[in-house]
Amino acid sequence: MNGIIDDNLLQQIKAYKKLFDSVRIVEPFTNKILFKDGEIIEDSAFCYTCEMEHKACTKCIGLEALKSQKSFMKIQHVGDKMLLVFSVPIEENGKLVLELIKDISEGLVIETIYRSREHDLQNIVQDLNTLIMKDPLTNLYNRRYMDRMLPQEISKCDKKHPLSIAMIDIDHFKTINDTYGHNVGDIAIKAIGDILLNSIRNESDWAARYGGEEFLICLPNTSNEKAYKVLERIRKTIEKTMIRFDDKKINITASFGLFTIDSSEFAVDELFKFVDHKLYQAKEQGRNRGIK
Repeated sequence: MNGIIDDNLLQQIKAYKKLFDSVRIVEPFTNKILFKDGEIIEDSAFCYTCEMEHKACTKCIGLEALKSQKSFMKIQHVGDKMLLVFSVPIEENGKLVLELIKDISEGLVIETIYRSREHDLQNIVQDLNTLIMKDPLTNLYNRRYMDRMLPQEISKCDKKHPLSIAMIDIDHFKTINDTYGHNVGDIAIKAIGDILLNSIRNESDWAARYGGEEFLICLPNTSNEKAYKVLERIRKTIEKTMIRFDDKKINITASFGLFTIDSSEFAVDELFKFVDHKLYQAKEQGRNRGIK
């Protein structure tokens, strides 16, 4: 570590300390802080920009900086603070970035050219994050969010903290679209999205629209048995749901595949293979059911 902080970099860090609230050297691939505010971190504390929330960022600009070898910037809402974060790759080492953090909460507002009123910066950030990470039809998370977060969920998994993943697929969805039109198909997708949002724990679980009529549910710290009960409750709720369109009433059902892991050694593709196989079995056995 001492070899990385040469005199030139140390002088830069001293200069940055006059402009920023925190200056850190971070290893994004392992989420470790190696140097913070003038001191080497011997135990390599976990690096989350949202340290007070103790969870990883949904968009790690440190990784983006390393991949592109360019500086990245983001504005992040943490608790009651708004942070401006810069991530700069350190040329001498391909795994480390210099992270500069500034609290910009006090009195910072932006006036948009589209609205006459001032728009709170926190709302702008929230709107942008929603646009980037949410599916507009269902308000569930999208594939972008899933691709970023699932590897992190797997990395935290162990025997004491199992991770359960489920894939849900609307039964006979092509027939619904062909018979009643794509508008009804969208209504069905939206209805299931609402059910999923109302059926999971807000503080830990999340659901995403995987694509088309497929959905993914992520249940951290949840055993296979407990996850199966959650999924069965969701399946039965969907079964009782009736789609109303013009003068028509349409019943919908869904099938799910569930797989639980208790090791961080799984790759995302490997996990999807197992979950998809369970979903295939549910379809083969008659639909409107789940396989664990």
